[in-house]
Amino acid sequence: MRFLYFLTILALAQIQSKAQLYVPVKIDTSQAKIKSLYLFINDYMKKDTISNEMWHPKYKHKKLPDNNMDWIWGQYTPKKIARTFNLELAELQKVNDTLSYFKISAKSKPDKENYSYTNIYKYYIVEKEGKYYMDNCKPYDTDRFRKHETKNIHFYVSPFYTIDKRKMEDASKTLDALYLKFKKPHLKKPIDYFMCATEEELNNLSNIVIWDGGLAGFTNIPEAYIVGINKNPEYKHEFIHAILGLGANCFFLQEGIASLYGGIDAGKTSNEEALKELRACYQAGKCNFDNLYLRQVQQQYSSSLTYTFAAVFCKYLIDNYGMDYFYELYYDKEITSDNFLETLIKKTGKSKAEIKKEIEKLIGLP
Repeated sequence: MRFLYFLTILALAQIQSKAQLYVPVKIDTSQAKIKSLYLFINDYMKKDTISNEMWHPKYKHKKLPDNNMDWIWGQYTPKKIARTFNLELAELQKVNDTLSYFKISAKSKPDKENYSYTNIYKYYIVEKEGKYYMDNCKPYDTDRFRKHETKNIHFYVSPFYTIDKRKMEDASKTLDALYLKFKKPHLKKPIDYFMCATEEELNNLSNIVIWDGGLAGFTNIPEAYIVGINKNPEYKHEFIHAILGLGANCFFLQEGIASLYGGIDAGKTSNEEALKELRACYQAGKCNFDNLYLRQVQQQYSSSLTYTFAAVFCKYLIDNYGMDYFYELYYDKEITSDNFLETLIKKTGKSKAEIKKEIEKLIGLP
């Protein structure tokens, strides 16, 4: 028995000498099926491009969908992820003859303060005609949700919730009103809204098991679906993201407009209520224009102050220049979170001091 164990360890060491992932002993790569799955995963992690080459054929004529709420897998190639993190194949399981899944543990390398974090990601492997393909978790991890269709929204409700169907119908009407408010055409198909009861349910829909970050909800704009830890069918904040679609890569515009008209904290806090918190933070000397703009205000479990600050910027732009002008900025791909204020100074002709004065006036400061 010990000799066999030694041979397994030796074989594993030979595989890992060529690998980018550490493979724990519990994953028995002496089994032909497990070894072939592992080699497929390892080949994927060697890819130096983000493409749909090794993905399910259903993605062949589509841009590879980014189903992660974590930005890393959408912007880093697999090879760069393997260079940037210490990777371990945390789990590899067969579901049936043609379906398996794996989990990768990605531990960051310590920063200057010796801080590191570990995220665990999950993907499926589908076997078709003798070939393996990657797939996202969402098609396989939605069985637990109960579906209810309305005109504008297809609700997928956690088994831990009981939701009044009339409220779902009312939410569909709210979405109608938002289309009119923002002067946008209805999406070609209803939005899918997954109403999760736990962080685990939310994570599993976005290829994550454990994440160092934390979200109450998010919208996958290209795929037109919303995921939220929320039992409120009327999730205006995320509805607005879905309606407006992909804009500039700018926190102040994207999150600001959704917070201005949709509130924060999964709709529990309106923008008017959030403004009171922001004003109190200013008055306590903990918030100021610069630390809010740099998003360096410390909130242990929330980003509500910076979201509300972004909403004030959007109100300033819409009140003074109109919605069409706001849209010009929103859909300008050159505007980012880093150059937002600099861009406003150039486009409006206002100085930073003038913009700051107007923003703080809207916050309700003297």
